[in-house]
Amino acid sequence: MRFTMTDNAEANTNTLRRQVQSGLWGHGFMSRIVLLYADTGGGHRSAAEAVACGLDMLYGDRYDVKLLNAIAHLGFPFNHMEKSYPFVVNQVPFLHWLSFYTTNGRRRAWIVRSALLASGRQFAIKVLRDNPADVYVACSPIYSQVLPHFMPLMTKGEARLVIVATDMVSGHATNYAPQADYCLVPTEYARREAIQFGVPSDRVRVVGQPVRPDLRSRMRDAAVTREQLGFDDRSPVVLLIGGGDGMGQLGPTARAIALSGLPLQLVVVCGRNQVVKEELDQLDARVPIRTLGFVNNVPELMGAADILVTKAGAATLGEAFIAQLPLLIYDMVPGQEKGNVHYVVKKGAGAWCPTPRAVVEKLAQLLQNADQVSQMRQASARLARPDSALDIARIVAQVCDGIPVHHEVQPRLSVIGL
Repeated sequence: MRFTMTDNAEANTNTLRRQVQSGLWGHGFMSRIVLLYADTGGGHRSAAEAVACGLDMLYGDRYDVKLLNAIAHLGFPFNHMEKSYPFVVNQVPFLHWLSFYTTNGRRRAWIVRSALLASGRQFAIKVLRDNPADVYVACSPIYSQVLPHFMPLMTKGEARLVIVATDMVSGHATNYAPQADYCLVPTEYARREAIQFGVPSDRVRVVGQPVRPDLRSRMRDAAVTREQLGFDDRSPVVLLIGGGDGMGQLGPTARAIALSGLPLQLVVVCGRNQVVKEELDQLDARVPIRTLGFVNNVPELMGAADILVTKAGAATLGEAFIAQLPLLIYDMVPGQEKGNVHYVVKKGAGAWCPTPRAVVEKLAQLLQNADQVSQMRQASARLARPDSALDIARIVAQVCDGIPVHHEVQPRLSVIGL
């Protein structure tokens, strides 16, 4: 059932409240789940889409599921964050670092929360009144900070809030809200962090990084993907990714590998960074190279790769673990991605290579050491949570149906042959 709004705002709100109070959504009408995200980086949207796929795979048409990005309805400067985020991270990372650490703490987070709430009413109306739901799933910290303030009034306390945190280790305090019904996190490190920031321990569940449920099956046709790329099986394939926006030191790192002359084949996913792609297209490379823009077949590319060179984005790392790829991390967003680097290195799944020279040197070492590559692949596989989106979907459905979530979700590790 989709709720049809009238033109009168007060009538809309009153109608919504009457529907909630009378229990129409749970009795005779299709229950609605709204997945909330922001396009600040690729991780929040991909998490919401993965959960939507999980709900569809498990429950079909049982729930009315909607994905919603309402960031444009925030006040200045938050309504411009999606456009400014890539610029700040690429051009002035110190500014991002400064804002992250000066506001990161249980008490200090009130700075961000207060600023958001000052202009948050119109945002809350857009989410809660114009998109009524039984459960709201916040895949971005913006929603986690604003909605708990307005939900008791606008939904009469009937709607539920589930937070899906996507930072593996060193997330910001604004990821979490003690008022949420459940907070779903990717790692035990994030679980401890959520509790530290005030979320009751019985409301926190470790579910893994949200990835699409069909990821494994899409990674199995390595030979087909290599043929489509024009590559063969005689040399290893190195996949270089800089996120959806092609952020960080993607260009210098790609050039260093392309000019290295190492016995490898290189695929560079430039994302929306057209400048880097055009530069690489003109490069007189000393290795076979394919440059791609924004693509939707990253799982297939990972399945065809032998080594992944990437920035420390949690979404990419979660997918790489399922592909059992050794990881060379060449860049990170200061703050929330710093912990991801330590996590990967500590678990033995990869190495931190903060300069193009370090990347080339580590690649040269790995190409001469099959045992080390094998060990890194096994470590990466141990971190995989291929059913994370399905586990999240089950919890969201239980919350929607009013069923208590009693037990911790246990990982179902699946090792695939690539």
